Amino acid sequence: MKRCPKCSRTYTTNTQKFCTHDGVVLENADVGPETVRIEPPALNDQDAPTKAISRELVTNEFDPMKTVMSRPDGTFTGAPRSTQDLSSPSETLYPPAAKPPAPPSGSDQPLPAPAQSSVPLPPPQSSPSAPTMALTGSGPIAASAPLPPPPSPPPSPSPAAPLPPQPSAPPQAKKKSRLPLVLGILAVLLILGSGVLAAGYFFVLRPMLARRTVTVEPPRPPVETPTPRIEATPNDVSQKDKNVAPEPPPYSAPADAVAFVNSKENLDGKLAEHYLDFSFYYPNRWHKDPSAGVPGARNYVLVERRLPPDFTQESFAVAWSSSAAPVAENLALFHTMTENLSSQLASKFPGYRKVSEGQTKAGVYDGYEFHFEGQSNNTAKGDLKLWGRVVFLPPQGDGKDGVTLLMLATSLAPELKSVDDVGVKGELPMMLESFRFGKQ
Repeated sequence: MKRCPKCSRTYTTNTQKFCTHDGVVLENADVGPETVRIEPPALNDQDAPTKAISRELVTNEFDPMKTVMSRPDGTFTGAPRSTQDLSSPSETLYPPAAKPPAPPSGSDQPLPAPAQSSVPLPPPQSSPSAPTMALTGSGPIAASAPLPPPPSPPPSPSPAAPLPPQPSAPPQAKKKSRLPLVLGILAVLLILGSGVLAAGYFFVLRPMLARRTVTVEPPRPPVETPTPRIEATPNDVSQKDKNVAPEPPPYSAPADAVAFVNSKENLDGKLAEHYLDFSFYYPNRWHKDPSAGVPGARNYVLVERRLPPDFTQESFAVAWSSSAAPVAENLALFHTMTENLSSQLASKFPGYRKVSEGQTKAGVYDGYEFHFEGQSNNTAKGDLKLWGRVVFLPPQGDGKDGVTLLMLATSLAPELKSVDDVGVKGELPMMLESFRFGKQ
């Protein structure tokens, strides 16, 4: 066993000559060589205690993993150390040509410690899965295999011979995004589509809606009296006659019909100012309202079909209107007239509701009409349904004013079931078919 005289560390390998901690030459210890065997724990024994082996390294004084190079006080040039011959420690640390001078006799100054030129290789680490080998303090230390030479650096190019220029790759053109083009095309299509829709609405759909008639005119009964046929040669028709509408055929009234002919006598106000001639027939069982056609009245005439004592089944009234002709060219004006009169009727009839409006045919004349309905509650006959129909007839020929035909019916008329039956069923069709502008 070897012992370091400086740090008192012991070494079991007899062939080791220097202390691995401070590089001092080891001395023979009195204790004989001893072999220490550490048994590895059983691989399957989970409860076996773990044995800690401390190398007692002093990290604050010396690190055995670092290489320390130093020289004694005197500068010398010595031959490289030979790792093959370890027989003489003094010759190994200090070659014959570079031995340090011996201290003078009687001096207590110790010799300088030889510099450590190399650090012994660390002990080999065993694999975690391999069993621990037995460690003994006896046996020679085998020389380690020489390290492979370091790779030589690549030769640097000579500054006098520059490298030939490398051909540079042609710059790639930046790919343009197509997003702005796509957005532009979509915007143009959107603008064009909006223009087409707007043009279609103003030039196609709007005129169609204006000309649309909500109610359907039922077929009229045939006229019993044949219509006289008048033929005229082109030479007999003047330019003035071309602007005059042809005379409607006369109406063939039934035997129980009564004729009404409008008269300016006893009229005042708007009725006198906008007076015009007209006539029609109504059944003789109807009642003529004496409050119409007199000073202060609002209607030229009002006739009614009643149930005793005074329950209205159907009624027919004629008033004036400042309408224009023809109807197809003045739809906006007739619509305005409809809205004004409809608002007046809404204040008079409970539950008022306008049902429809549009162009129509009243007898032999073209006109504009609207239908409405309401309620008449708490009467002696109970709650009654009220249906109404208003027809605007424009002036004919050289006339400046037209008329307004107001037809009312209630659910007391057995022939009528809805607002569409007003002027079509019952006894009101006689007034529409027989109505004529002008003197009789």
